[in-house]
Amino acid sequence: MSFRRKGILSFSLVIGIITIVLLLLVSCLPSADYGTEEEADAAAPYIITASDEHQELSALQVDKPLAEAEVESVTVPVVVPSVVPEAVSNAVPGAEPEQDSNEGTTLFLPLSEDKNPVPPSVTTNTYVPVVPQKNTGKTSSKVSIPVLNYHSVAIDPGNIVVISPDKLEEQMAYLHDHGYTPLSLEAFIRLLEGDTSEKAPEKPILLTFDDGYIDNYEQAMPILAKYGFPATLFVSPGMTEQDGYLNWEQIKKMQAGGWDIQPHGMSHPHLPKLTADEQAYEIVEARKLIEEHLGTKADIFCYPYGERNKTTLKLLKQHGFRYAFTIDQGFATNEQSPFLLKRLFVNGEEDLQAFESKLLMRK
Repeated sequence: MSFRRKGILSFSLVIGIITIVLLLLVSCLPSADYGTEEEADAAAPYIITASDEHQELSALQVDKPLAEAEVESVTVPVVVPSVVPEAVSNAVPGAEPEQDSNEGTTLFLPLSEDKNPVPPSVTTNTYVPVVPQKNTGKTSSKVSIPVLNYHSVAIDPGNIVVISPDKLEEQMAYLHDHGYTPLSLEAFIRLLEGDTSEKAPEKPILLTFDDGYIDNYEQAMPILAKYGFPATLFVSPGMTEQDGYLNWEQIKKMQAGGWDIQPHGMSHPHLPKLTADEQAYEIVEARKLIEEHLGTKADIFCYPYGERNKTTLKLLKQHGFRYAFTIDQGFATNEQSPFLLKRLFVNGEEDLQAFESKLLMRK
């Protein structure tokens, strides 16, 4: 082989070796991109859209499940309808989304702009006693108070919601002789909320009368006045002036005699059978008329027939009511929802021994 040909082969061999070495070096270098467009999209931050507002989450490691992903700052995604109903803005804090039979829509909690919202201390599902702070006079210990539930005071044998004047007199005498202290509504609320600025009575009790019968003025008021007992009257303003019911002049005299007057719906309706707007009218108009006639706050509600639904609870919260009483049996406590306070129904056919036993029960 000639010298020229040997030189060309040697040069080609060197070039080939250099090329192979370069290819090996390039193949060992890390890739500088994600590769396909789909892979790049998968690595991008997640975005959630709600009511045309975008809330971005920090990038998550796509090769791990959400619970294991390393996240610096994540806003929990909340799925909401594209149009949030107006009623949602007043949804009960802390309540689970639930189907309301009256509204026909699924209720979702609204999104909050606050990254770390402070939950309210009181909701319609759970009453959280006030946590004692220095010099506040508050206590978080359990409070349990019997709330007696009366209706009509007359002679009507066989009707359990009607108690005779003699039996009512007998019961009031029993409370007086056994050291019970009937409370005004505000005194009851102070005790329930743990206010210790005033010494609590040893045996507090709240007397309530539902519906606003005229016999409450003619029979009950003189008997309670004899013992210096206050009481709370739940009236339906739409029924005032009707036969058998109180008129405003009588209601004003009862208020002057130590009775607290609070709303019981405009017409004593079955609230769950009404639309949201109809319920709002029954609740708000009753309070409005009481406040206009008597010049006092009327923000403690009593459910007619003890009936309510989710809409009722939302409306009470939305319109600034503080408490509501049911006919669920038991003592009222600070561990109950403020809108679901229990009472003890007084059966007009029961004797004094049954009345005494009722007061000793703590449910």
